[in-house]
Amino acid sequence: MSRRFNVTRAAAALVEAALKPDREVAVAFHVAVRTVEYWRQRLKTDEDLQREYRAMVGEKLAQWITEVPEVLDGAMAFLKQAVSVADPSDPKAIDAVVGAVSLLSDLQIIYESLARKEQTNED
Repeated sequence: MSRRFNVTRAAAALVEAALKPDREVAVAFHVAVRTVEYWRQRLKTDEDLQREYRAMVGEKLAQWITEVPEVLDGAMAFLKQAVSVADPSDPKAIDAVVGAVSLLSDLQIIYESLARKEQTNED
């Protein structure tokens, strides 16, 4: 028995599929991987699906914008503690700190970009 197409369900799955492998999304939504692929193809032409998808992406971005400062604060606290006990002569410790700083820099750029997007949407 086939199900009728559910725009909300397909859009939610596609938002998740933008972040996770299709197989993982298929399992979570109790569909075949081919269904996720079909929904992705349908997104190109189905205006209702496009509208719902854009709305859900906007909600996801808004959620992330509110979560980022707390996550960054936690990450910074962890890094401060880790850096204070790291052996500055250990190449692995140096690589880890450099990687963490690089990641934080990338996250800051993403956060600022999302904040600008959110501000533009409010105007």
